[in-house]
Amino acid sequence: MTTTRLLKPRDVTACKTLAASALPDSQRAAALLAIHQGMTQAAAAEASGLSIGQVKYIVTRFRRLGMQALKQQATQSDAVSSGAGGDKKSKKKAKKDKDKKKVKNKKDAKKDKDKKKDKKNKKKAKKAKKKKD
Repeated sequence: MTTTRLLKPRDVTACKTLAASALPDSQRAAALLAIHQGMTQAAAAEASGLSIGQVKYIVTRFRRLGMQALKQQATQSDAVSSGAGGDKKSKKKAKKDKDKKKVKNKKDAKKDKDKKKDKKNKKKAKKAKKKKD
């Protein structure tokens, strides 16, 4: 019986780098490497320090999303390509995106409030018109 490999060569390299780091997804990367090398999920769980459920989850997620399953992957690859500063760029971008979202939410809330106010004013005007007639 032949087994299909879980990781592509570039994924193996990325997982090795991530597994050796102190990033949050390092254990998940180690588990994926262990599965790729032919270990059972139980053995991969023991080797990586994760529970069997966590290993099953990351394998399923990896099969669906590829390296995107490791959320720190983008940050980690930025750090590798541009030195240690890649993480700072990611944090700045995330903060900027969060600020934009806050502004948008405030604008949306104001629009909703204005709509409600307009509706209320229309109702008042209708009632006043009926009373007048």
